[in-house]
Amino acid sequence: MHLPYFVARRLSIYGQRSFSSFIIRIAFIAVSLSVCVMILGTSITRGYQQVITEKFYQCWGHIHVTNFVTDPGNLLNDDKMNYDSNLVNRLASIQGVQAVYPYRIQSALLKKNELLEGIVLKGLTIDQLAIQMKPFLKSGHLIQAAKENTTYSNQILISGSLSKLTQLNTGDEAMLFFVKPESIQPKIRKVVIAGVYATGLEDFDRAFLLCDSRLINSVNDDGPEVIQGYEINVKNTKTIAQLRDEIYQHHIQPPLQTYSIQDRFGGVFSWLDMMRMNEKIIVILMMVLAVINMITAILILILERTPMVGILKSMGMPPFQIQRVFIYASMYIVLGGIALGTALGLLLILIQKKWGFLKLDEATYYVKTVPMALAWDQILLINVVTALACFILLFIPSIIVFKISPVKAIRFD
Repeated sequence: MHLPYFVARRLSIYGQRSFSSFIIRIAFIAVSLSVCVMILGTSITRGYQQVITEKFYQCWGHIHVTNFVTDPGNLLNDDKMNYDSNLVNRLASIQGVQAVYPYRIQSALLKKNELLEGIVLKGLTIDQLAIQMKPFLKSGHLIQAAKENTTYSNQILISGSLSKLTQLNTGDEAMLFFVKPESIQPKIRKVVIAGVYATGLEDFDRAFLLCDSRLINSVNDDGPEVIQGYEINVKNTKTIAQLRDEIYQHHIQPPLQTYSIQDRFGGVFSWLDMMRMNEKIIVILMMVLAVINMITAILILILERTPMVGILKSMGMPPFQIQRVFIYASMYIVLGGIALGTALGLLLILIQKKWGFLKLDEATYYVKTVPMALAWDQILLINVVTALACFILLFIPSIIVFKISPVKAIRFD
């Protein structure tokens, strides 16, 4: 057996009870916990970003085509356009585009008895409402088409937040008031609550009711072809920016403009991007903690084994081979700690994904439980970088082996 490897194995596994063995155990635990925390931090950050982003995509699509607006975050504007079936067909034929559908937005007042609440109506086609809101429906049913195709459906979907606030539930009737600057009297529409939805996006849930887009058209005395814009779903979210630019440059003309959902909800997505910085800080801190513990462990191990170093030198063992003894001993600690930390992190992730024992306030964090995402490439990167950082930096304290005198070392007490 290779001598430095044999001695290192004895030191790290079969060593006698001593202060250095205690420090080695501490270093092993520190590396394990550091790797575990890094994996959990990365998993939570990516899981949170993934869940919130998917909710916004489900509710709003990936790209909007509307008239130009100075503030992309302003969803309420009076700009209108006519539905263009040729444009829709061209957009739908673009490689990477999954679906294209029109939408309308309208502010209103929701009245139930003495309660008056300001809300925003989002109008879609009946078919698109079924696709978009089915995952979020909590009670009741989706909006059904009017009995006569020439009229709009008077059914709406209300959020759980507004349902609690207004005490409106499935089957209840309410009044919608539409105030127009050019009209003295508001327009009124009686609606029926078809169902209650909950996306978990509190800003969306507290403000929006979902309706048949023809309801908004009837309020504004518009024909059925009048819309506010198009929502576009893409097949791969990584191509959003590319498709947004392609549509703008090759498929539409001013005053039409393309906006990604990141443009329209810049505040939320900026907040999600900032979480990546938190992820980096966690990884760096845990990496530093693991390296410092390993450097401390190898220094104490060398100092405690100074007589052994002197004996090995006096027997003719080259200093670089003695250095390798301690490097190999450290490798046992690092690799074992990484393996244990990875296993523990994966176990906690799987438990959370299955049972969701870590709860969150959905009104604040948009989700009920801490989301976890298994990013295997990131886990592998954490393991490799941790191992390399520890091994490279461990060469620095191991240089002390070269400066130990055999005569002084053998007499060392």
